[in-house]
Amino acid sequence: MGSRYEVEVTVGSGQDLKNVNWRNGDLKPYVVLWVDDGPKCSTGVDHHDGENPDWRDDKLVVRLPPSTTRPEDAVLHIDVVHANAAAGTKPLVGSARLPLRDVIDEVGIGSKKASRTLRLKRPSGRPQGRVDVRVAIREAARYHDPSPYPTPAGSGSRDPYHAAPPPPAYYGQPPQAAPSVGYPAYAPSAPAYAAAPPVVVAPAATVAAPQKGNKMGMGTSLAVGAAAGMLGGLALAGGASYLGERFNDGCCDSDDDDYY
Repeated sequence: MGSRYEVEVTVGSGQDLKNVNWRNGDLKPYVVLWVDDGPKCSTGVDHHDGENPDWRDDKLVVRLPPSTTRPEDAVLHIDVVHANAAAGTKPLVGSARLPLRDVIDEVGIGSKKASRTLRLKRPSGRPQGRVDVRVAIREAARYHDPSPYPTPAGSGSRDPYHAAPPPPAYYGQPPQAAPSVGYPAYAPSAPAYAAAPPVVVAPAATVAAPQKGNKMGMGTSLAVGAAAGMLGGLALAGGASYLGERFNDGCCDSDDDDYY
């Protein structure tokens, strides 16, 4: 968890800075600041004013790091740096430090700001240039309501997801997602060749074989066969008798008078 305090720094202007880019052109300075071992933040680059830059009250807010338990024990660090330094050019123009105790002793903790003109020091320790800042130490802004969403009707809870039903459980394959808006739902087409219905073949009629132990059935079959033979013989005998009578009646005699 971070500190409950933050530092607001308004960066104004600088004077008499060292042009560390003198071999390549004008100085293009910007300001980098941080508190103790916390994260760093920076202003924009002044491309026009060289050794006397004007950052036009660029406002930066940095949070005190978790390692800082008391703001009066923290230190604000400020570096002025040349932007886009060429190879062989050291970009650091100068550095300054401001103990936050000095600000708290003057204006306390709140919205009031303490104005300071800080003298910059070169990496060698020699003073060169100044930078104007206004510093305030205040409590960090917090959300007083951890749940900014309206209370769902009838739920009795400020959690907007309190009344949401649990997702349904799916077994096997999950349901397919709905199609995109503007495109018809995909429907699989019928196969080009429908499968033919199965052909049911009736079983062939079977002739029951005579049972060996059934004497009645075998006798009946022999009697029917004998009767059929007798009827056939009678029919043949009747036919022969009929033809003999026709020959005797002269139905087939012809008149031979016209043929010699």
